[in-house]
Amino acid sequence: MIKEITNEIELNRCDELLNLLILDERKYDQTIDEYFKVKDYFKNVIKGNNFLLGYIIDDKIVGYIFIKNIDNSNYLIDGLYVEEEYRRRGIGKKLINKALELCKQRNAKCIDINVMYKNDLAKNLYKLLGFEEFRMTLRKEL
Repeated sequence: MIKEITNEIELNRCDELLNLLILDERKYDQTIDEYFKVKDYFKNVIKGNNFLLGYIIDDKIVGYIFIKNIDNSNYLIDGLYVEEEYRRRGIGKKLINKALELCKQRNAKCIDINVMYKNDLAKNLYKLLGFEEFRMTLRKEL
């Protein structure tokens, strides 16, 4: 089941999942501090046209998608994570599709997502759902 996340307990659970996402992204970016932790992040960013959806199984949030309103007609998927044991069940796809539906209802013209270059699994999912390469950032490790 997908639901919009608004209460403090559920927001805190999504903070826990965000911490797992950050650790997961260390596979692609070694500059991410493995000890970095977020706390009260979603409580502070869920405002205006931003929204957070959670995927719930047996009363537990096992995945989330955070959508940030950039301006009146542009949105950004600013976080998508599904716990490892629940992956490959279509949860990420369902979360994205629901987010797209809600953005259309808000008259969005486009929605962007940032993805680590070497994260082929995520890139394949996004391309399957109609996302196209739009911008590229290059980095040099020092």
